[in-house]
Amino acid sequence: MNMRRLFAAAAAALVFAAPVPAFAQQGEPVYNTHYYSDSSYTVEVGFDQGACYYFGPGYSSHTGQSSNYIQYELIGYCAGGEWEPL
Repeated sequence: MNMRRLFAAAAAALVFAAPVPAFAQQGEPVYNTHYYSDSSYTVEVGFDQGACYYFGPGYSSHTGQSSNYIQYELIGYCAGGEWEPL
């Protein structure tokens, strides 16, 4: 009888445990970085292209200028050098 209760409890735990959805992203987020001329964020003056490397996310290139006015654009996820786009 105790074995049945144990089995039923284990089965219930499997059913009610929150499974990870198949679409859930794994890894670290990768961003494109946009630099703007001022706080109005209307004139883009620079750009960093996000990239995925074996050691994790990074940037592949920088164009234009850097500034203190930055916006990040999520473009995907990186895990062990494997790219997972959105």
